[in-house]
Amino acid sequence: MLLIAGVLTVSIALLGAVLVGARSIRRLNAVTASIQEIVAGNLSRRLPVHARDDDLDRLVRVVNGMLDEIERLMHEVKGVCDNIAYDLRTPLTRLIASLERAQRRRMSEADYRATLSDVAEESVGILRTFNALLRISEIESGARREHFDQVDIGTVAADVFELYEPAAEERDISFSLHQSEDAQYDMLGDASLLFEAVANLTENAIKFAPRSGNVRIELFHDKRTMDIRIRDDGPGIALAERESVFRRFYRGEASRHTPGSGLGLSLVSAIARMHGMNVFFDDTETGCARSR
Repeated sequence: MLLIAGVLTVSIALLGAVLVGARSIRRLNAVTASIQEIVAGNLSRRLPVHARDDDLDRLVRVVNGMLDEIERLMHEVKGVCDNIAYDLRTPLTRLIASLERAQRRRMSEADYRATLSDVAEESVGILRTFNALLRISEIESGARREHFDQVDIGTVAADVFELYEPAAEERDISFSLHQSEDAQYDMLGDASLLFEAVANLTENAIKFAPRSGNVRIELFHDKRTMDIRIRDDGPGIALAERESVFRRFYRGEASRHTPGSGLGLSLVSAIARMHGMNVFFDDTETGCARSR
């Protein structure tokens, strides 16, 4: 009797092992098929997840998260390449047209000088665009984190204020800096990059604020966070564009007809992420960007 019971127990165990093994093989085959489809170029495909939440499911979720990020980066790279081609086409066309016109026509020395000046200006603009792209890539790589040191954001803000005070006066803008004298605004970071980010936001505020308007640089610090706010009474950024403005080469409706490459806020966003900060826009009656 005991022998029969033992045989039944072993048989049931073997049958269970076979069923479990067959189920696991089917799951692995499904995962393998999905991976082969992804390798073939279908980056929208994801590995199948079951409701069992076992070790394999947890691994699959991690891999799917990685695939989401890869797909996002691939779309971003494609978008950047398309934007580079689009944004450089116009200055390159103007440059070539100037050279061809100088080649075809009989021109005076003054005309030649004017043409060479135009060509040099277009070339400098193109070079500036490539330098900005390389700078963003360098910042996003995180290599400069190795040189982080203690930075006084209050000093950075004061330097930015001093730099842009003449530009604000020229447009009759009321420009002010607000920070508590007894507060500590120290953080670990790269002083030159933080200066560049605050300066970029301040320059935008002065550029788009109405003549005789107001621009304020404000610093806030408590036990948990530190805020850098750039306030102005310009048109602000439409709610629908607040994510798009951080894309490289994106030009919003308000800035489409003003000088610029569309890389400034991309640079600010990269610097903020490098320092573990976020950049966002307040819902106020006037324009406001905040870094935290």
